[in-house]
Amino acid sequence: MQSWRRAGQSLLALALARAEFASVELTLAAQAALRWLLVALATCVIAMLALFALSAAVVVALWDHFGWYPLGVLALLYCGATALLVAWLLRSVATARPLLADTFAELAKDGAAIRSSAALPQASDDASAG
Repeated sequence: MQSWRRAGQSLLALALARAEFASVELTLAAQAALRWLLVALATCVIAMLALFALSAAVVVALWDHFGWYPLGVLALLYCGATALLVAWLLRSVATARPLLADTFAELAKDGAAIRSSAALPQASDDASAG
């Protein structure tokens, strides 16, 4: 009976360790995601300001010769760049590593170790019976 109690305590300790590992992994993922989001937003704001200034300079410089055509060309360029970025983002999200992958891998190892250690006493019992 004592061995069952120790086994239960060991399994509980293992489960708690894995839960703590998952918690740490989730915290790190959340921090990284927030950092990426903030950098991406700051980058977008700076890029938009630069594009507004550059667009205004191009349109003012070409307005006398081409009228509104530079605005159309710039709009098409911006739409094309947006489409490329959206395609890249969707591809990146689709190929991203699953959340808690390390935790699930460790849990699978633990399960395999428990199953293999549970199979050992049966094999020795069978050998002694034969």
